[in-house]
Amino acid sequence: MRRKVESGNPLRTCVNAFGRVAVAGMPRPSSIARRASLLFGTLVALVLLLPASAGAHAHLLFSSPADGAVVEVAPDEVQLEFGAQVTATVGSIQVFAPDGSRVDEGAPSPAKGTRVGQPITATEDGTYGVAYRLSSEDGHVLTDSFTFVVGEASGGSAAADDARDAAKVDPTLDTAFSVARFVELLALLLAAGGGLFACLIAPTWRPRWLATALVVLLVAYASGYVLNAAMVRGTGLGDALGLDALRDVADTPFALSLQIRAIIALVALAPALLLRFGPPLGAPARWSLALIFAGLAASMSLTGHAVTTDPIELRLPLDMVHVIAAALWMGGLLQLALLAPRAVEHVADVRRFSRIAFGAVAVLFLTGAYATWAELGLEPKQLIDSDYGRLIAAKLFLFAGTIPLAWNNMTTYVPRIERRPDDAPLLLRQYIWREAFLLVVVLALTVWLIATPQPG
Repeated sequence: MRRKVESGNPLRTCVNAFGRVAVAGMPRPSSIARRASLLFGTLVALVLLLPASAGAHAHLLFSSPADGAVVEVAPDEVQLEFGAQVTATVGSIQVFAPDGSRVDEGAPSPAKGTRVGQPITATEDGTYGVAYRLSSEDGHVLTDSFTFVVGEASGGSAAADDARDAAKVDPTLDTAFSVARFVELLALLLAAGGGLFACLIAPTWRPRWLATALVVLLVAYASGYVLNAAMVRGTGLGDALGLDALRDVADTPFALSLQIRAIIALVALAPALLLRFGPPLGAPARWSLALIFAGLAASMSLTGHAVTTDPIELRLPLDMVHVIAAALWMGGLLQLALLAPRAVEHVADVRRFSRIAFGAVAVLFLTGAYATWAELGLEPKQLIDSDYGRLIAAKLFLFAGTIPLAWNNMTTYVPRIERRPDDAPLLLRQYIWREAFLLVVVLALTVWLIATPQPG
């Protein structure tokens, strides 16, 4: 069977645009940092620009009838088998007769599994077109089309054209979904990491923007749910907002994970407000609240490649640790930026954060390296032969380049802040810029990675 060629992700443009804006506003770094940034930026660009082959984790293994097959007797069912579990609803598999009319009847059976069958009523000879649009276990929407022939091929291509049209994904929806995922991940890391910062790193600090980030996160969850419904159904946003459409996709893995994650985000609103406006908390209370924010970060792993890569019992918890480390780093940087005017009062917190941030970067690199091995194996060509592999390589390059940067911040900038209290706000802002830019680029690559299927 042929595989669908994945199109480029619009986040590539976002990364480039953000890079130009951020670099223009950054304080001038040292020559060593400048050279290191140039080196790793070049490596990342080269990795991303290499030619890639298409791939998909839950790709179609085979169908009955097969693509291009000629059968003497019309089948009463079209069967599709995939490399991982998929979820199908009414209309997920459409079959077009030679005259372009629909001949699929009822819902696919079973609704979930690696093999699904779609009943049809094929009564005439000619070329039939099959289009499928299914939700995979890792949250991707799988779409493609193929044809088969009953008796002799038709003179026209109506069935094949209709099947191709039915399998198309609206690029506007695809772009909007990617943007929603970017906003979702950014809000998640800022909210969870900010809460962890206030609970574990700076106990006297009143964290800002936590509740705002959680509200944005809930809006992003709702937007992602509706956009995913539109992509799964192949309809516009208006239809996807209907109750029937929302119910149709409610039990897909992606929708179920969003429902769980939204509940955790709602629960986290109370501790966010308590940390901002409530009375000072003792260590036991702060550790209890930290568990809620850690759970909020870890919930990101409930959908995506971590739940489909063996061994899941190791891959999933390590991915959760990966996200928690990223939250500590990014959310902590935001809170540092907010307390920069009062940096002298929080020197001990800055020192504590710099140590934790260095450890977080090391954890990100190690867990990212394990994820690479678990998903792609030990063949180096896997890192350059697919979009997915190249994105992972780019992330690893950035993490590797950030480790010495985090070390330099911890051993150079923090002592400067301690020695020069009058310059502490400016020095702290320089510290933040040096890490924040790379973090946002990594974040964009992460969303791009989430949207890219694994190589088959």
